[in-house]
Amino acid sequence: MSHRLSTCRRAASLVLTGGLALAVLAPAHAYDENTVETFRDTRPVGPGIELTTVDRFGPDGYTGDVGWRRTHELSVDLTAGVEVGRLFPGQVAATRPLLDMAQDARAVAAVNADYFDIAGSGAPWGVGIQDGELVQSPLPNTRARTTQNAVMFGADDIGAIGEIVFDGRVELPGEVTVPLAAMNKAELLPDQVGMFTSVWGTYCRCRPVEDTSQTIEVVVRDGVVVEVAPVPRAGAIGDDEFVLVGREAGADALSGLQVGDPVAVDYQLRAPDDMQVKAAMSGRQVLVVDGEAQQLPPENNTREPRTAVGFSADGTQMWLVTVDGRQPGFSDGIGLDELAEVMVELGAHSALNLDGGGSTTLVARDPGQGDAALVNRPSDAAGQRRVPTGLALFVPEGSGDVDGFWVRTVLERERAAGETFTPPLRTDRVFPGLTRRLAADPHDETYGPADLPGSARLHWRSADPRTGLVNREGVFTARSTGETTVTARVGRAAGEIDVTVLGELDRLETTPARIGLTEPGRTTTFDLTGYDAQEHAAPIEPADVTVEYNEQALDVDIDDQGQFHVTALLDDVEESITITAGQVSAELPVSVGVREVVIDSFDDTSNWDFWSLRASGSLSSTPDGYVGPGLRLDFDFTESTLIRGVGAWPAADRFPVAGEPSAFKLWVNSEGWGHRTRLEVFDRTGRLHTIEPGFITEPGWQQVTYEVPDGIAYPVSLRRFFFNELDPEASYVGSIVVDELTALIP
Repeated sequence: MSHRLSTCRRAASLVLTGGLALAVLAPAHAYDENTVETFRDTRPVGPGIELTTVDRFGPDGYTGDVGWRRTHELSVDLTAGVEVGRLFPGQVAATRPLLDMAQDARAVAAVNADYFDIAGSGAPWGVGIQDGELVQSPLPNTRARTTQNAVMFGADDIGAIGEIVFDGRVELPGEVTVPLAAMNKAELLPDQVGMFTSVWGTYCRCRPVEDTSQTIEVVVRDGVVVEVAPVPRAGAIGDDEFVLVGREAGADALSGLQVGDPVAVDYQLRAPDDMQVKAAMSGRQVLVVDGEAQQLPPENNTREPRTAVGFSADGTQMWLVTVDGRQPGFSDGIGLDELAEVMVELGAHSALNLDGGGSTTLVARDPGQGDAALVNRPSDAAGQRRVPTGLALFVPEGSGDVDGFWVRTVLERERAAGETFTPPLRTDRVFPGLTRRLAADPHDETYGPADLPGSARLHWRSADPRTGLVNREGVFTARSTGETTVTARVGRAAGEIDVTVLGELDRLETTPARIGLTEPGRTTTFDLTGYDAQEHAAPIEPADVTVEYNEQALDVDIDDQGQFHVTALLDDVEESITITAGQVSAELPVSVGVREVVIDSFDDTSNWDFWSLRASGSLSSTPDGYVGPGLRLDFDFTESTLIRGVGAWPAADRFPVAGEPSAFKLWVNSEGWGHRTRLEVFDRTGRLHTIEPGFITEPGWQQVTYEVPDGIAYPVSLRRFFFNELDPEASYVGSIVVDELTALIP
């Protein structure tokens, strides 16, 4: 199809013509059969949508390294009334947490999608088609090595993987035409011309031309040039406007334009099998072709968090898969060869790798709930990464009438990463003599929320009363080792859960094994897990626990989820908490107080190396520290308009820190440019945590405190400290002096 534009308005639909074939690559490594599946759970999300969570332990299929892997698999029947859509924040050059976008759109599930310009505009690198409208062309780029491979859906919601190709031109006065290379893209290649529309947003259109001085920007309104500028700028674009940006030869081709000249653009798109595309977004590596897993280069086979999409041969069955990673002891990740094998094992005839790493995110609603919730564990220490797009699933609105119950335990099954693997809390297990609270969430025929009639009362029943009984409130009391099924019912609507009664409770274990609080008023938490003689584990209900402690020194509460909250009341004390369940007890040491320990005085700077981002500079010793000598960072922030940074990291790669520091402190002397400061530490599991106290806006010496996040797995090692300039308009040369890096140790 050809589309002629004199403004940025669009037709109601977009028909894509032409077809492209995918190259068949060599077979991938065979899937390693030595991995052991330790956990599997499947639940419905909507009609035709199931979510399966799987834990495996064993050797990586490519490297042979042994570790854990957590996988989430959404299986989707695209003929069951499921609608597929593309989530985005409303602007191309913008990002939001996937969960926020999914909840606002009322999606029942979603995964992250495109690779994007993470260091700049936030714009996706690939194609974007939203509700049949082209919002972004599929220009291949050099920055992210993204290809034209895309996942696309037709008006019938049937899916496919292939290439969408953009071909456009700019029509200038005198019947002169210039190739139009891109639409709403964060990169232009040398000599190209690109177009921006209102959906781009306000981010500087200089992003695609920052590496050249030969540029031009032309603003066209209602088909007529209204402004010509030598340098592309930031700011909103009107709905009746588009903006052309050219570089090198592309800038020369537009340089003759004057205010009042007529200008139009014309473009066409090609996609496989003449698909009438409703939604499309891009990935990178093709994982599966014609049911065969592909073999990819070694650099693609490091264990990382991953997101992938796959389809059956007819496009009616879809699998959305995420693999958590970069969290040793929880999930190490997966290489692309093995991910391809996973997709084939699920049944994929074709599959595509989407953005991974810290972007990997999957959200889905629980049966009976209206909103989606975060399902996986993103690898960024701060939690969900802001992303530009998502691939979302929608189901028809339900009747709201009760069709069944999703029976679950009140205790949630989340787990914490640790040095050794901690499986999901097996809340479906309980010890003899102890209890497990159950709940039944009513759902309608779409697994959406439903309300029970006011007079309705749940009826609970255990299939094997010898194993355990359940009362009217849904509290199951274990009697003897075995298995039973507990059913909740109102009329014909019912739901059930399997419950296992373990052997007798043999021991209790707290996580962490010791608590340190820095001062009175500080609060932290710990968890309690029980084990039988065979080391089978289960969490303990709050009602089954008693605690003993010095009430003058500590305050201890236990919440509805069985997590303990400990608050210090006195300073400089050593205490102990005794926790008892049944006839078994455990002791938890607690210390209150803190000492400030010097990590480095910077009298000798030879054990530190210079670090920078889009800036040049150096590291040196200076006599002008806060207390004696200090470490000086000289930098040049005139070399880029993107985020720049300067800092230092240990010459030995990591700087181990003894004890369990609650915070780090660093004396900083700067001109108060408004730098964002950060400090990074690796925890015991190898997970990287970025601590960000804020911005340095005042000149002169000040002590910055970097609070270590609660629940971190000690011991920790310092990776680096650094300072960022975020303002693209700021351009200067300067220096920062730091001194006296200390840690607060309880």
